[in-house]
Amino acid sequence: MPHLRLEVPAEWLGPEFRAATGFDAEKLLGVLVQTVAGLRMGEPPGVTFINLSNLKHAIIPVHAAGVGGDPAKRFLHVTLAAGNDTPGRTAEVRCRAAEALGDAVDAFTAGLAGLASVTVHVQDIDRTRGYSTTTERKKTRDGTN
Repeated sequence: MPHLRLEVPAEWLGPEFRAATGFDAEKLLGVLVQTVAGLRMGEPPGVTFINLSNLKHAIIPVHAAGVGGDPAKRFLHVTLAAGNDTPGRTAEVRCRAAEALGDAVDAFTAGLAGLASVTVHVQDIDRTRGYSTTTERKKTRDGTN
């Protein structure tokens, strides 16, 4: 199952910060979900990057974070774990997805004081490296796998 995670400085999640700056992490997460919904792979044309109906998404508060040792500088980090290895979801396609998500964050946060860095990581999940899902574990327990 694909996951989309937005890591945000914990102090940026409170109503005081939202009122002072206009930054709303929940709205940003919604923008990122819609960006993911619009992603397509190159070959075959028009195939969606991920199955959006399975997308899990969350905001992760980050405590005691800074950039370059400066606690006044903050960062946002987006991770999209796209799901299982899928033919056509090449490194080039994942790079385009990371750029699209990064552009969405940049547009949403333009002028946000204290934001020093935005990073985006898009990956396929390699099921042979210790990744499991609830459904897979249930099938194994039930003997249907």
